[in-house]
Amino acid sequence: MMTETPDDLTQTYMVAKNEVIKFLRSRKFMLYGLLVVAIVALMTLLPYALGDGLSGSGGDIFSGYIGYASLLVLLGATLFASYSIVSEFEERTALILFTRPLRKSTIFLGKFAACFALTGVVMVLYYAVSLVIAFAVSGELVTSFAPSLVMCLLYVFATTGVAMLISSVMKKGGTSAVMTFVTILLLISVVSAVMSASGIDTWFMLDSAASSITNSIPEYVASSNDLLVQVGQELGVDMSGSMIEPADCVASGGAMAAWGLVTLALAYLRFSRREF
Repeated sequence: MMTETPDDLTQTYMVAKNEVIKFLRSRKFMLYGLLVVAIVALMTLLPYALGDGLSGSGGDIFSGYIGYASLLVLLGATLFASYSIVSEFEERTALILFTRPLRKSTIFLGKFAACFALTGVVMVLYYAVSLVIAFAVSGELVTSFAPSLVMCLLYVFATTGVAMLISSVMKKGGTSAVMTFVTILLLISVVSAVMSASGIDTWFMLDSAASSITNSIPEYVASSNDLLVQVGQELGVDMSGSMIEPADCVASGGAMAAWGLVTLALAYLRFSRREF
């Protein structure tokens, strides 16, 4: 059980601060920043280069950018959280870190806080830039972003937990990063697909819960369903069974919170018992 005294909280803050500084000075953060900027630039400039530019309501424009939010969260977990624990053992820095008067719970919580904060702040900024662009183009202020942002931050929490669990059992940072990316993007989705094919409602699976990031935006649901109806009419197929439902943020948020809490608990247990 991890309990924190005031001194422990100060030490947790220092661990988190040092971890953030280490990531900010690394090429990983530069790469992450460049990827975020590239997505924003391409989403904004390509429509003007290939056609008449961005169009539609503010919500439609905003939801187009948020369609990439889950991918950016996954990249953040891969670049930061997947290295957080394994790097201490791979680079042998844990030999120094563990000799200091720091509890392993303090070290673990500090590393988690740093990884969560880095990706979380980037995503908040991404939402802010998307809102500004949507307002600049359409003249409409999008006010329906809050549920999506909350779901996005819960997804950051969940993916950070999964990445730290993988990091706690791996011996190489590169392997940990690959396994994090493959597990969240592919393996969990495969399990969900198999369960869904068997008639099981997969609302509690991480990939299904993450869809609430976009499905909690009313304009995204409406435009997606309009497109499905249009495609169905052109193909002569009834698409009513494929219509997107508005997100159940309580269920999806609870599922992502559970994923984060369980994986973080398992990651800490593994980290606390790990030896060289």
